[in-house]
Amino acid sequence: METGLGIRQENLKESIIINPETNEKIVKKGDLEFPPRKVWMKTFGCQMNHHDSERILHHLKDLNFSATSELDEADLVLFNTCAVRDLSNNKFYSQLGEIKHAKKKKNGLIVGIGGCVAQTEGKELVKKYDHLDFAFGTDVIDTINDMVFRVYAGDSKFTINSWDRSENFSIETKISHETPQAFVNIIKGCNKYCSYCIVPYTRGKERSRLKNEVVEDVKKLVEYQGVQEVMLLGQNVNSYGKDNGESLAELLIDLDQINGLELVRYTTSHPYDVSDELIAVHGSAKKLSKHLHLPVQSGSNTVLERMLREYTVEHYLGLLEKLRKAQPEIVLSTDIIVGFVNETESEFQATLDLLDSAQFDSIYSYAYSLRNKTRAAKMVDNLSDDVRGERLRYLQKYQLGIQEKIRAKLPGTEHRVLVEGFGTMGGIKKWRGRTNCNRVVHFLPESEEQNLKWNWVDVKITSATALSCQGELLNVHGRRVLQ
Repeated sequence: METGLGIRQENLKESIIINPETNEKIVKKGDLEFPPRKVWMKTFGCQMNHHDSERILHHLKDLNFSATSELDEADLVLFNTCAVRDLSNNKFYSQLGEIKHAKKKKNGLIVGIGGCVAQTEGKELVKKYDHLDFAFGTDVIDTINDMVFRVYAGDSKFTINSWDRSENFSIETKISHETPQAFVNIIKGCNKYCSYCIVPYTRGKERSRLKNEVVEDVKKLVEYQGVQEVMLLGQNVNSYGKDNGESLAELLIDLDQINGLELVRYTTSHPYDVSDELIAVHGSAKKLSKHLHLPVQSGSNTVLERMLREYTVEHYLGLLEKLRKAQPEIVLSTDIIVGFVNETESEFQATLDLLDSAQFDSIYSYAYSLRNKTRAAKMVDNLSDDVRGERLRYLQKYQLGIQEKIRAKLPGTEHRVLVEGFGTMGGIKKWRGRTNCNRVVHFLPESEEQNLKWNWVDVKITSATALSCQGELLNVHGRRVLQ
Protein backbone atom coordinates (compact mmCIF):
# COMPACT_ATOMS: atom_id res chain seq x y z
CA MET A 1 0.00 0.00 0.00
CA GLU A 2 1.26 3.50 -0.82
CA THR A 3 1.12 6.46 1.58
CA GLY A 4 0.26 9.12 -0.98
CA LEU A 5 3.88 10.26 -0.94
CA GLY A 6 5.07 7.70 -3.43
CA ILE A 7 6.55 5.42 -0.74
CA ARG A 8 5.54 1.87 -0.04
CA GLN A 9 4.09 1.54 3.48
CA GLU A 10 6.18 -1.51 4.36
CA ASN A 11 9.37 0.55 3.86
CA LEU A 12 8.34 3.11 6.49
CA LYS A 13 8.63 0.98 9.61
CA GLU A 14 11.09 2.42 12.12
CA SER A 15 13.44 0.59 14.45
CA ILE A 16 16.19 1.68 16.81
CA ILE A 17 19.73 0.37 16.86
CA ILE A 18 22.65 1.40 19.08
CA ASN A 19 26.07 2.19 17.63
CA PRO A 20 28.39 -0.03 19.73
CA GLU A 21 31.34 2.36 19.26
CA THR A 22 29.64 5.62 20.21
CA ASN A 23 26.65 4.22 22.15
CA GLU A 24 24.43 6.68 20.28
CA LYS A 25 20.89 5.86 19.16
CA ILE A 26 20.34 5.37 15.43
CA VAL A 27 16.89 5.16 13.91
CA LYS A 28 16.54 2.75 11.00
CA LYS A 29 13.71 3.42 8.56
CA GLY A 30 13.51 1.24 5.50
CA ASP A 31 17.02 0.97 4.10
CA LEU A 32 18.15 4.28 5.62
CA GLU A 33 19.80 4.98 8.94
CA PHE A 34 19.16 8.21 10.83
CA PRO A 35 21.88 9.13 13.34
CA PRO A 36 21.19 12.10 15.68
CA ARG A 37 20.54 15.23 13.61
CA LYS A 38 19.40 18.81 14.24
CA VAL A 39 16.38 20.68 12.88
CA TRP A 40 16.15 24.48 12.80
CA MET A 41 12.57 25.69 12.48
CA LYS A 42 11.18 29.17 11.92
CA THR A 43 7.47 29.78 12.48
CA PHE A 44 5.52 32.75 11.18
CA GLY A 45 1.97 33.84 11.91
CA CYS A 46 -0.77 32.78 14.30
CA GLN A 47 -1.01 30.42 17.26
CA MET A 48 -2.27 27.69 14.93
CA ASN A 49 1.03 27.79 13.05
CA HIS A 50 2.96 27.53 16.32
CA HIS A 51 0.77 24.57 17.28
CA ASP A 52 1.53 22.94 13.92
CA SER A 53 5.25 23.49 14.48
CA GLU A 54 4.98 21.71 17.82
CA ARG A 55 3.44 18.72 16.07
CA ILE A 56 6.15 18.70 13.42
CA LEU A 57 8.97 18.80 15.97
CA HIS A 58 7.30 16.03 17.98
CA HIS A 59 7.09 13.77 14.92
CA LEU A 60 10.70 14.48 13.91
CA LYS A 61 11.91 13.11 17.24
CA ASP A 62 11.01 9.67 15.86
CA LEU A 63 13.55 10.25 13.06
CA ASN A 64 16.23 11.19 15.61
CA PHE A 65 15.97 14.96 15.06
CA SER A 66 16.24 17.41 17.94
CA ALA A 67 15.52 21.13 17.71
CA THR A 68 18.27 23.73 17.61
CA SER A 69 18.18 27.52 17.69
CA GLU A 70 21.54 27.72 15.89
CA LEU A 71 21.24 27.65 12.11
CA ASP A 72 24.88 26.55 11.74
CA GLU A 73 24.08 23.32 13.63
CA ALA A 74 21.11 22.38 11.44
CA ASP A 75 20.89 19.38 9.13
CA LEU A 76 17.27 20.21 8.30
CA VAL A 77 15.75 23.69 7.92
CA LEU A 78 11.98 24.10 8.02
CA PHE A 79 9.79 27.17 7.60
CA ASN A 80 6.18 27.17 8.78
CA THR A 81 4.62 30.04 6.88
CA CYS A 82 1.73 32.49 7.11
CA ALA A 83 -0.06 33.96 4.07
CA VAL A 84 -2.45 36.23 5.98
CA ARG A 85 -0.24 39.24 6.73
CA ASP A 86 2.27 41.08 4.53
CA LEU A 87 4.83 41.36 7.33
CA SER A 88 5.02 37.60 7.94
CA ASN A 89 5.07 36.94 4.21
CA ASN A 90 7.92 39.36 3.56
CA LYS A 91 9.98 38.04 6.47
CA PHE A 92 9.63 34.49 5.16
CA TYR A 93 10.74 35.34 1.62
CA SER A 94 13.69 37.32 2.97
CA GLN A 95 14.87 34.43 5.14
CA LEU A 96 14.28 31.86 2.41
CA GLY A 97 16.69 33.82 0.23
CA GLU A 98 19.27 33.96 3.02
CA ILE A 99 19.10 30.19 3.55
CA LYS A 100 20.62 29.73 0.09
CA HIS A 101 23.98 30.81 1.52
CA ALA A 102 23.63 28.38 4.44
CA LYS A 103 23.01 25.52 2.03
CA LYS A 104 26.13 26.39 0.04
CA LYS A 105 28.19 26.35 3.24
CA LYS A 106 26.87 23.02 4.54
CA ASN A 107 26.78 20.03 2.23
CA GLY A 108 23.65 17.93 2.64
CA LEU A 109 21.53 20.62 4.30
CA ILE A 110 17.84 20.00 3.53
CA VAL A 111 15.34 22.87 3.26
CA GLY A 112 11.54 22.55 3.37
CA ILE A 113 8.58 24.89 3.80
CA GLY A 114 5.14 24.22 5.23
CA GLY A 115 2.08 26.21 6.21
CA CYS A 116 -0.24 28.55 4.37
CA VAL A 117 2.22 29.84 1.76
CA ALA A 118 3.22 26.27 0.92
CA GLN A 119 -0.46 25.33 0.59
CA THR A 120 -1.11 27.96 -2.09
CA GLU A 121 2.31 28.53 -3.70
CA GLY A 122 4.34 25.42 -2.86
CA LYS A 123 4.70 24.07 -6.41
CA GLU A 124 5.83 27.43 -7.79
CA LEU A 125 8.32 27.96 -4.95
CA VAL A 126 9.96 24.55 -5.35
CA LYS A 127 10.47 25.33 -9.05
CA LYS A 128 11.72 28.87 -8.40
CA TYR A 129 14.21 28.25 -5.58
CA ASP A 130 16.99 25.77 -6.38
CA HIS A 131 17.88 25.37 -2.71
CA LEU A 132 14.32 24.43 -1.67
CA ASP A 133 13.92 20.64 -1.48
CA PHE A 134 10.21 20.22 -0.69
CA ALA A 135 7.01 22.00 0.31
CA PHE A 136 3.99 20.74 2.23
CA GLY A 137 0.56 22.17 2.99
CA THR A 138 -1.38 22.68 6.20
CA ASP A 139 -3.26 19.38 6.13
CA VAL A 140 -0.32 16.97 5.76
CA ILE A 141 1.97 18.01 8.61
CA ASP A 142 1.56 14.65 10.36
CA THR A 143 3.36 12.98 7.45
CA ILE A 144 6.50 15.11 7.88
CA ASN A 145 8.67 12.06 8.65
CA ASP A 146 7.66 10.40 5.38
CA MET A 147 8.57 13.54 3.47
CA VAL A 148 11.97 13.87 5.17
CA PHE A 149 12.60 10.16 4.53
CA ARG A 150 11.78 10.71 0.87
CA VAL A 151 14.38 13.51 0.57
CA TYR A 152 17.08 11.46 2.29
CA ALA A 153 16.20 8.59 -0.05
CA GLY A 154 17.23 10.83 -2.94
CA ASP A 155 13.88 12.19 -4.13
CA SER A 156 13.57 15.96 -3.65
CA LYS A 157 11.89 18.90 -5.42
CA PHE A 158 8.34 17.78 -4.60
CA THR A 159 5.21 19.37 -3.13
CA ILE A 160 2.50 17.73 -1.02
CA ASN A 161 -0.51 20.00 -0.42
CA SER A 162 -3.53 17.71 -0.61
CA TRP A 163 -6.50 18.00 1.76
CA ASP A 164 -7.41 15.51 4.47
CA ARG A 165 -10.58 13.83 3.11
CA SER A 166 -11.24 11.57 6.09
CA GLU A 167 -14.74 11.65 7.55
CA ASN A 168 -13.73 12.80 11.05
CA PHE A 169 -11.24 15.36 12.30
CA SER A 170 -9.39 13.49 15.02
CA ILE A 171 -5.94 14.24 16.42
CA GLU A 172 -4.00 13.99 19.65
CA THR A 173 -2.17 17.05 20.93
CA LYS A 174 1.59 16.66 20.58
CA ILE A 175 3.94 18.92 22.49
CA SER A 176 7.72 18.70 22.52
CA HIS A 177 8.33 21.22 25.31
CA GLU A 178 8.18 20.72 29.06
CA THR A 179 6.03 23.68 30.06
CA PRO A 180 2.63 23.88 31.78
CA GLN A 181 1.10 25.61 28.75
CA ALA A 182 -0.26 23.89 25.65
CA PHE A 183 -2.07 24.77 22.44
CA VAL A 184 -5.00 22.42 21.73
CA ASN A 185 -6.51 22.49 18.26
CA ILE A 186 -10.28 21.84 18.47
CA ILE A 187 -11.46 22.95 15.00
CA LYS A 188 -9.73 23.57 11.71
CA GLY A 189 -10.74 25.51 8.64
CA CYS A 190 -13.21 28.34 8.14
CA ASN A 191 -16.54 28.64 6.32
CA LYS A 192 -16.86 32.43 6.46
CA TYR A 193 -15.10 33.57 3.25
CA CYS A 194 -14.62 37.18 4.37
CA SER A 195 -13.75 39.09 1.22
CA TYR A 196 -10.20 40.01 2.36
CA CYS A 197 -9.17 36.69 3.92
CA ILE A 198 -7.25 33.79 2.40
CA VAL A 199 -7.69 31.38 5.35
CA PRO A 200 -10.50 29.27 3.78
CA TYR A 201 -8.18 28.64 0.82
CA THR A 202 -5.19 27.68 2.99
CA ARG A 203 -7.00 25.79 5.79
CA GLY A 204 -10.11 24.42 4.09
CA LYS A 205 -13.64 23.92 5.41
CA GLU A 206 -14.55 23.85 9.10
CA ARG A 207 -14.24 20.48 10.81
CA SER A 208 -14.45 19.96 14.56
CA ARG A 209 -13.05 17.30 16.85
CA LEU A 210 -15.57 15.48 19.00
CA LYS A 211 -16.01 17.03 22.45
CA ASN A 212 -15.21 13.84 24.35
CA GLU A 213 -11.95 13.47 22.42
CA VAL A 214 -10.87 17.01 23.29
CA VAL A 215 -11.72 16.55 26.98
CA GLU A 216 -9.76 13.28 27.18
CA ASP A 217 -6.88 14.92 25.30
CA VAL A 218 -6.69 17.76 27.84
CA LYS A 219 -7.00 15.34 30.78
CA LYS A 220 -3.95 13.44 29.50
CA LEU A 221 -1.97 16.66 29.07
CA VAL A 222 -2.78 17.62 32.66
CA GLU A 223 -2.16 14.19 34.19
CA TYR A 224 0.88 12.99 32.27
CA GLN A 225 2.64 16.18 31.12
CA GLY A 226 1.82 18.62 33.89
CA VAL A 227 -0.09 21.05 31.69
CA GLN A 228 -2.10 23.61 33.67
CA GLU A 229 -3.07 26.18 31.05
CA VAL A 230 -4.54 25.40 27.62
CA MET A 231 -5.29 27.63 24.66
CA LEU A 232 -8.07 26.19 22.49
CA LEU A 233 -7.36 26.96 18.84
CA GLY A 234 -9.34 27.36 15.66
CA GLN A 235 -9.51 29.78 12.75
CA ASN A 236 -13.11 30.31 13.85
CA VAL A 237 -12.99 28.70 17.26
CA ASN A 238 -16.46 29.61 18.51
CA SER A 239 -17.98 27.85 15.52
CA TYR A 240 -16.68 24.66 17.16
CA GLY A 241 -19.00 21.66 17.25
CA LYS A 242 -21.61 22.77 14.73
CA ASP A 243 -20.86 19.85 12.41
CA ASN A 244 -21.17 17.41 15.34
CA GLY A 245 -24.21 18.87 17.11
CA GLU A 246 -21.98 20.18 19.93
CA SER A 247 -20.78 23.64 20.98
CA LEU A 248 -17.85 25.55 22.42
CA ALA A 249 -19.98 26.43 25.45
CA GLU A 250 -20.52 22.73 26.23
CA LEU A 251 -16.82 22.00 25.81
CA LEU A 252 -15.81 24.83 28.16
CA ILE A 253 -18.21 23.55 30.82
CA ASP A 254 -16.64 20.08 30.64
CA LEU A 255 -13.08 21.42 30.73
CA ASP A 256 -13.98 23.47 33.79
CA GLN A 257 -14.38 20.19 35.70
CA ILE A 258 -10.86 18.84 35.06
CA ASN A 259 -8.82 18.59 38.26
CA GLY A 260 -5.38 20.16 37.94
CA LEU A 261 -6.31 22.39 35.01
CA GLU A 262 -5.98 26.01 36.13
CA LEU A 263 -6.80 28.18 33.12
CA VAL A 264 -8.53 27.89 29.74
CA ARG A 265 -8.21 30.44 26.94
CA TYR A 266 -9.50 30.29 23.36
CA THR A 267 -8.87 32.10 20.09
CA THR A 268 -9.83 33.31 17.49
CA SER A 269 -13.54 34.09 17.56
CA HIS A 270 -16.00 35.45 15.01
CA PRO A 271 -18.73 37.80 16.33
CA TYR A 272 -21.38 36.04 14.23
CA ASP A 273 -20.93 32.84 16.26
CA VAL A 274 -20.96 34.32 19.78
CA SER A 275 -24.07 32.71 21.28
CA ASP A 276 -25.96 33.64 24.44
CA GLU A 277 -24.99 30.19 25.76
CA LEU A 278 -21.30 30.99 25.28
CA ILE A 279 -21.70 34.41 26.91
CA ALA A 280 -23.32 32.78 29.95
CA VAL A 281 -20.34 30.42 30.32
CA HIS A 282 -18.04 33.44 30.56
CA GLY A 283 -19.94 34.33 33.70
CA SER A 284 -20.08 30.84 35.25
CA ALA A 285 -16.91 28.90 34.32
CA LYS A 286 -14.28 29.31 37.05
CA LYS A 287 -11.29 28.32 34.91
CA LEU A 288 -12.17 30.32 31.79
CA SER A 289 -9.93 33.34 31.22
CA LYS A 290 -11.48 36.74 31.87
CA HIS A 291 -10.24 37.83 28.48
CA LEU A 292 -11.79 37.54 25.04
CA HIS A 293 -10.23 38.45 21.73
CA LEU A 294 -13.12 39.29 19.41
CA PRO A 295 -12.05 40.68 16.01
CA VAL A 296 -14.34 43.44 14.73
CA GLN A 297 -12.13 44.56 11.76
CA SER A 298 -13.99 47.86 11.18
CA GLY A 299 -16.38 50.25 12.90
CA SER A 300 -18.22 51.04 9.69
CA ASN A 301 -21.28 49.04 8.64
CA THR A 302 -20.63 49.75 4.97
CA VAL A 303 -17.06 48.46 5.26
CA LEU A 304 -18.24 45.39 7.20
CA GLU A 305 -20.71 44.74 4.39
CA ARG A 306 -17.94 44.91 1.78
CA MET A 307 -15.86 42.62 3.98
CA LEU A 308 -18.75 40.09 4.15
CA ARG A 309 -18.48 39.97 7.94
CA GLU A 310 -22.18 39.05 8.51
CA TYR A 311 -22.82 41.42 11.45
CA THR A 312 -23.29 45.14 12.14
CA VAL A 313 -21.52 47.47 14.53
CA GLU A 314 -24.68 47.61 16.61
CA HIS A 315 -24.76 43.82 16.92
CA TYR A 316 -21.09 43.76 17.88
CA LEU A 317 -21.47 46.40 20.59
CA GLY A 318 -24.50 44.50 21.87
CA LEU A 319 -22.30 41.42 22.32
CA LEU A 320 -19.77 43.44 24.33
CA GLU A 321 -22.56 44.73 26.56
CA LYS A 322 -23.83 41.20 27.19
CA LEU A 323 -20.32 39.89 27.90
CA ARG A 324 -19.61 42.65 30.40
CA LYS A 325 -22.92 42.03 32.12
CA ALA A 326 -22.23 38.28 32.39
CA GLN A 327 -18.60 38.80 33.48
CA PRO A 328 -17.93 42.33 34.83
CA GLU A 329 -14.16 41.66 35.03
CA ILE A 330 -13.79 40.63 31.38
CA VAL A 331 -11.06 42.32 29.34
CA LEU A 332 -11.61 42.68 25.59
CA SER A 333 -9.24 42.99 22.66
CA THR A 334 -9.79 43.02 18.91
CA ASP A 335 -8.37 43.16 15.38
CA ILE A 336 -8.75 46.21 13.14
CA ILE A 337 -8.05 46.44 9.41
CA VAL A 338 -7.43 50.04 8.35
CA GLY A 339 -7.86 51.18 4.78
CA PHE A 340 -9.98 48.35 3.40
CA VAL A 341 -10.81 48.77 -0.30
CA ASN A 342 -11.95 52.39 -0.93
CA GLU A 343 -12.43 53.16 2.77
CA THR A 344 -13.67 56.77 3.05
CA GLU A 345 -12.77 59.33 5.71
CA SER A 346 -16.19 58.92 7.29
CA GLU A 347 -15.81 55.11 7.35
CA PHE A 348 -12.43 55.49 9.03
CA GLN A 349 -13.92 57.92 11.54
CA ALA A 350 -16.58 55.32 12.33
CA THR A 351 -13.81 52.95 13.40
CA LEU A 352 -12.38 55.59 15.74
CA ASP A 353 -15.90 56.06 17.15
CA LEU A 354 -16.09 52.30 17.75
CA LEU A 355 -12.85 52.41 19.75
CA ASP A 356 -14.43 55.04 21.99
CA SER A 357 -17.56 52.93 22.47
CA ALA A 358 -15.88 49.52 22.88
CA GLN A 359 -13.02 50.57 25.21
CA PHE A 360 -10.70 47.75 24.16
CA ASP A 361 -7.80 46.92 26.46
CA SER A 362 -5.63 46.36 23.39
CA ILE A 363 -5.91 45.96 19.63
CA TYR A 364 -4.00 44.35 16.79
CA SER A 365 -4.18 46.72 13.85
CA TYR A 366 -3.06 46.35 10.25
CA ALA A 367 -3.23 48.21 6.98
CA TYR A 368 -5.23 46.28 4.39
CA SER A 369 -3.10 44.29 1.94
CA LEU A 370 -4.43 42.43 -1.07
CA ARG A 371 -4.45 38.63 -1.07
CA ASN A 372 -4.80 36.72 -4.33
CA LYS A 373 -7.85 34.45 -4.70
CA THR A 374 -9.92 36.56 -2.29
CA ARG A 375 -13.02 38.48 -3.43
CA ALA A 376 -11.50 41.79 -2.41
CA ALA A 377 -8.64 41.17 -4.84
CA LYS A 378 -11.16 41.58 -7.68
CA MET A 379 -12.43 44.95 -6.42
CA VAL A 380 -11.22 48.20 -7.99
CA ASP A 381 -9.29 49.96 -5.23
CA ASN A 382 -8.53 53.68 -5.40
CA LEU A 383 -7.04 54.07 -1.91
CA SER A 384 -3.28 54.63 -1.77
CA ASP A 385 -0.86 52.87 0.56
CA ASP A 386 0.26 56.26 1.87
CA VAL A 387 -3.28 56.99 3.08
CA ARG A 388 -3.50 53.54 4.63
CA GLY A 389 -0.23 54.04 6.48
CA GLU A 390 -1.26 57.47 7.75
CA ARG A 391 -4.60 56.14 9.02
CA LEU A 392 -2.96 53.16 10.69
CA ARG A 393 -0.54 55.36 12.60
CA TYR A 394 -3.35 57.69 13.67
CA LEU A 395 -5.55 54.81 14.83
CA GLN A 396 -2.74 53.22 16.84
CA LYS A 397 -1.96 56.51 18.59
CA TYR A 398 -5.68 57.07 19.25
CA GLN A 399 -6.04 53.60 20.82
CA LEU A 400 -2.98 54.12 23.04
CA GLY A 401 -4.76 57.09 24.58
CA ILE A 402 -7.74 54.86 25.40
CA GLN A 403 -5.50 52.12 26.84
CA GLU A 404 -3.64 54.59 29.01
CA LYS A 405 -6.88 55.69 30.66
CA ILE A 406 -8.06 52.09 31.15
CA ARG A 407 -4.80 50.93 32.69
CA ALA A 408 -4.48 53.96 34.95
CA LYS A 409 -7.00 52.15 37.16
CA LEU A 410 -4.80 49.04 37.59
CA PRO A 411 -2.26 50.13 40.28
CA GLY A 412 -3.19 48.57 43.60
CA THR A 413 -4.98 45.56 42.08
CA GLU A 414 -3.72 42.04 42.79
CA HIS A 415 -3.43 39.20 40.29
CA ARG A 416 -2.29 35.59 40.10
CA VAL A 417 0.03 34.94 37.18
CA LEU A 418 1.96 32.06 35.69
CA VAL A 419 5.58 33.17 35.30
CA GLU A 420 6.66 32.63 31.69
CA GLY A 421 10.21 33.96 31.75
CA PHE A 422 12.27 37.04 32.43
CA GLY A 423 13.88 39.93 30.64
CA THR A 424 16.21 42.79 31.36
CA MET A 425 14.67 46.25 31.69
CA GLY A 426 17.05 49.15 32.23
CA GLY A 427 19.77 46.70 33.14
CA ILE A 428 17.58 45.09 35.81
CA LYS A 429 16.41 41.47 35.58
CA LYS A 430 12.63 41.23 35.89
CA TRP A 431 10.30 38.25 35.69
CA ARG A 432 7.14 38.43 33.63
CA GLY A 433 3.81 36.67 33.89
CA ARG A 434 0.43 36.89 32.22
CA THR A 435 -2.67 37.63 34.25
CA ASN A 436 -5.93 35.73 33.90
CA CYS A 437 -7.15 38.61 31.74
CA ASN A 438 -4.07 38.40 29.48
CA ARG A 439 -2.12 41.44 30.67
CA VAL A 440 1.65 41.01 30.99
CA VAL A 441 3.15 42.06 34.33
CA HIS A 442 6.88 42.59 34.99
CA PHE A 443 8.18 42.29 38.55
CA LEU A 444 11.35 41.87 40.59
CA PRO A 445 12.22 38.57 42.32
CA GLU A 446 12.94 38.45 46.03
CA SER A 447 16.59 37.74 45.19
CA GLU A 448 18.68 37.47 42.03
CA GLU A 449 19.08 33.72 42.57
CA GLN A 450 15.34 33.07 42.79
CA ASN A 451 14.11 31.01 39.82
CA LEU A 452 10.39 31.61 39.35
CA LYS A 453 9.88 30.25 35.84
CA TRP A 454 6.61 28.32 35.51
CA ASN A 455 5.66 29.15 39.10
CA TRP A 456 2.29 30.59 40.00
CA VAL A 457 2.71 33.85 41.89
CA ASP A 458 0.57 36.66 43.26
CA VAL A 459 1.59 40.17 42.24
CA LYS A 460 0.28 43.65 42.96
CA ILE A 461 0.31 46.18 40.13
CA THR A 462 2.40 49.19 41.18
CA SER A 463 2.33 51.16 37.92
CA ALA A 464 0.92 50.84 34.43
CA THR A 465 1.30 52.46 31.04
CA ALA A 466 -0.70 51.96 27.87
CA LEU A 467 1.52 49.00 26.96
CA SER A 468 2.92 47.44 30.12
CA CYS A 469 2.39 46.82 33.83
CA GLN A 470 4.96 46.80 36.63
CA GLY A 471 4.25 44.78 39.74
CA GLU A 472 5.40 43.75 43.20
CA LEU A 473 5.78 40.08 44.13
CA LEU A 474 3.45 39.10 46.99
CA ASN A 475 3.34 35.28 47.18
CA VAL A 476 4.93 32.31 45.45
CA HIS A 477 2.67 29.25 45.15
CA GLY A 478 5.12 27.01 43.30
CA ARG A 479 4.53 25.04 40.13
CA ARG A 480 0.98 24.07 41.08
CA VAL A 481 -1.62 26.03 42.95
CA LEU A 482 -2.98 24.11 45.93
CA GLN A 483 -6.76 23.71 45.64
